[in-house]
Amino acid sequence: MRLRSALLCLGLLASLGVSSGSVATQVDVRGAVNAGGTRNIPAGARLSQAALSSPLHRDAYTAGAAWLRPALQAAQSRDKAGVLFDLNQLRLHALKDEHDGLADLAARMASWVQRMPVTGRQVALLDPRALEVTPAENKPVAEGDALYYPTRPSTIRVVGAVAAACELPHVALQDAMRYLKACPLLKEADNDWIFVIQPDGRVFRQGMGAWNRSHPLSLAPGAVVYVPISEYRLKNVAPDLNRELANFLATQPIAWPEAQP
Repeated sequence: MRLRSALLCLGLLASLGVSSGSVATQVDVRGAVNAGGTRNIPAGARLSQAALSSPLHRDAYTAGAAWLRPALQAAQSRDKAGVLFDLNQLRLHALKDEHDGLADLAARMASWVQRMPVTGRQVALLDPRALEVTPAENKPVAEGDALYYPTRPSTIRVVGAVAAACELPHVALQDAMRYLKACPLLKEADNDWIFVIQPDGRVFRQGMGAWNRSHPLSLAPGAVVYVPISEYRLKNVAPDLNRELANFLATQPIAWPEAQP
């Protein structure tokens, strides 16, 4: 029965003058690429074919490239709404307890998260040639997917429970914690942990207390250090807020025009 249905479909396509091999998937390739824009690639094509459809510029930064998938946007919209809800609950509890500094921080962070777009980013290897020889990473693309290739940045950012977000020069092999010396923390910051979001979207939690100190963790250019709110302040209100916020930060491509406030 399935074979008969397939043959009927092929016959219909033929009667319309459309060959079965002509079906295409539209993907968008943008950023540091030659002649970026919408590309038609074969149905069932994989990341390597999408990436090779628009040759990269010499200064394209594949370590910070992003695969943006409409299929993931609904789930990420819910994640964003959850983070905003938790920040509002934290603000209300802080006002009730007369912790004005914490209330101000929660409000500022909520405004910051509100401006972030929902991107549908999925962590992936996006170096075109590396994909060709790494079958496990060479995943299928779908209609409407986009690949974004930024140019290589020269800075990292420190955000979160800090007096003001800092953009600092990247120092090769420098431990993530050392960047904090140039970006003053608020008293509401957690003193035991930070989150590191590498430019490819991977998230790491790094211990920095005397009791939980992690091995040094160097940053790639374009990385983000998220200084979390004190876990003690969150435990009765939104205990998972820091991890959820770090994960949502990881969906933001570096230097992506749509991600700028």
